[in-house]
Amino acid sequence: MTATEKSVKEVYDEGILEIQKIFGSIKSTRKQRDVARQTLKDLTAMLLAHTIKKVEDRTALLSGLIVELNQVIESVKVKPPYTCAVDGLTKIADKALRLLSQEKKNLI
Repeated sequence: MTATEKSVKEVYDEGILEIQKIFGSIKSTRKQRDVARQTLKDLTAMLLAHTIKKVEDRTALLSGLIVELNQVIESVKVKPPYTCAVDGLTKIADKALRLLSQEKKNLI
């Protein structure tokens, strides 16, 4: 997570905490609690949608990488001078496949 992403997440979390205080306070009116409840739902939904989008984007990127690497592997593994590159490319493709598998698990 970059410093900017971390800062955004921290500010987002701070906002949610403050809203939770309003929602949980006995001093809040019913209308204030209703607004806070709806805001918490909205912010949670937005954060979830953003997280899913990021995972989907990484999944698409890894899927594309795997397809492209496999095409190159197939084209070079039978003819020199690049047959030595097959092992390296295969390792990279395997690593990308493991990452893709992890990203899919993150969606669940």
